[in-house]
Amino acid sequence: MSNMQIDYSSVASFERAKQPEDEARGTHTFTAVLLAVFFVVLMTGMAAGVAMYQAVANNQIDTNEARMQAGLLASNVHANDTSNALGTGNGPEGRARVLTEHDADGGAYEMRIYLYQGKIVQEYSVAGSAYTPERAQPLITSKSFDFELHGDLLVIHTDQGSTNVALRSYQGGAS
Repeated sequence: MSNMQIDYSSVASFERAKQPEDEARGTHTFTAVLLAVFFVVLMTGMAAGVAMYQAVANNQIDTNEARMQAGLLASNVHANDTSNALGTGNGPEGRARVLTEHDADGGAYEMRIYLYQGKIVQEYSVAGSAYTPERAQPLITSKSFDFELHGDLLVIHTDQGSTNVALRSYQGGAS
C-alpha cells in the first residue's frame, strides 16, 4: 500500500466547519426577506416625502394666488385713489365699491367693483349710469364681497380673506 496517512483530526475539523444545506438555505432566505423589508421601508419613505412635498407646493401655489388676487384688488383701488373719490353703490348682487374720477371737462366716470355670478368684477362707466355686469371685467373668483372703511383704511373681504388698502387721499366722510 501507499504511504498515505490520514490526519483524522483535520478531517473532523473540516466536517464540523461545513454547514448543513438547510442552514445555508435559511440564511439566504433571511437575507432576501431583510432586503425586501428594507426596500418596502425605503419606498414608503419616498412616497411619504413626495406627498409631503406636493402638499407644501400646492399650499404655496394657493397662497401666491390669494396674494396676487388681493394685490389686484388693492391696485385697482389705488389706481383711482383721489380725494373724496370713494363711494358705495348698489351692484346686482349687493354693495359695490365705487371710485369716481372727474375729468377736466366736468364729466365723471366710475370704476365699480362688485360681486356678480361668483366673481368680483370691475366695471368702468359714466357716473350715474346703470350697472352692466356683462361688460364688466372679472378680477377674481369669490362667492362673497364686502368692504369697510376705517378712516383712510379700506378693508375688502372676499373668500380668500381680508385685504387692507391704505388710501393715500383724504376720503372725508366716505362710507
